Amino acid sequence: GAAIARDLHALLAAAGIPGPYVLAGHSSGGVYVRVFAAAYPAEVAGVVLLDAQSPGGATVLARSAGAQRSIGTLAGLFPLLARVGLVRLVLPAESVDLPPEAAARQHAEQVSARGAASFGEEFVHLGGILAAAGDLPNLGDLPLVVVTAASQPPAGWLAQQDRLARLSTHLSHRVFADLPHASQIESTKGAAASSAAIVDVVSSVRSGTRLDARDDAAR
Repeated sequence: GAAIARDLHALLAAAGIPGPYVLAGHSSGGVYVRVFAAAYPAEVAGVVLLDAQSPGGATVLARSAGAQRSIGTLAGLFPLLARVGLVRLVLPAESVDLPPEAAARQHAEQVSARGAASFGEEFVHLGGILAAAGDLPNLGDLPLVVVTAASQPPAGWLAQQDRLARLSTHLSHRVFADLPHASQIESTKGAAASSAAIVDVVSSVRSGTRLDARDDAAR
């Protein structure tokens, strides 16, 4: 997690993109956003967590320990399986609403040896990353929007989302009962909700106005 935050910081500097930043993270990306905010607090103006993992995610992972061990065992084989084309066979090219060209690029990366190796390495370390995230500081009064996809969540997921919604005193928590996890970046409605959250935080930072906490009525 710390290495990913350092890489992002270095990439932004190399690209000549100065802070302060509004950081948005989906799923495990939410943890990396929080690590970045803790490491470079003066450079973060606001945060958006899109159905993000939380420190409690380590507990959720532990509840399905058998499945986690099986996937963890396979994770080291993913690059080899990708090179011989087996990952392509078991991972169909499908998404919710992505344009065909974007969906094809996404699938090509997922079934490549590099993509498979990246997934396997992250999965192996994810439990430790989530456990370490429990020691991260809260966000104080930074503008924070938590977007929760509440359709068919795993056990304990919604409680995690409620914990994330206590990370800042300047908060909007938006819960969408009809959106599943991946929809935040792959469906038209989910992407619209994600984009609106980012725009609202940017607007709040620029104008100095408070987020509308009533947005949690989306529940």
